[in-house]
Amino acid sequence: MTRILTFYLVQIAASAYATWRGGAPERAVAVLLLVAAIGSSLIPVIPGRTFFVVDVSHITIDVVLLSILVLIAVRADRFWPLWLAALQLLAIGVHGVRAYDPHILPIVYARIVGEIAYPMLALLVIGTVRHHSRALRLGGERDWSPLKW
Repeated sequence: MTRILTFYLVQIAASAYATWRGGAPERAVAVLLLVAAIGSSLIPVIPGRTFFVVDVSHITIDVVLLSILVLIAVRADRFWPLWLAALQLLAIGVHGVRAYDPHILPIVYARIVGEIAYPMLALLVIGTVRHHSRALRLGGERDWSPLKW
């Protein structure tokens, strides 16, 4: 229970900071990560089943999150969203490994899927700090790259 509370405190702090100091990409990612965390926590925990098999609900949330993160990474005038999308792809890859090899210990599967969020939050905070310092130094910064057809 302490881990869950710690995660939510870190999640809320990172999202609040990104919303306060970040540009549009930082704010969008802050909301996305918060919504994904809440959505994942609403999935019922079934003793003897959760993390023993691949859960379609978790994969669905992760795939939707990856899709939106890739869109943000392509359009944002920042580099860090690419790394964020890569970490999310890694989380989806872990689901695939679990589906391929069901003998992976459930605790290992749970930890990898759950703990990947911490580096993602760290990237969000680092990206926000860098954006804010550039905005102060340069007097503003473009949030999105223009669409070119």
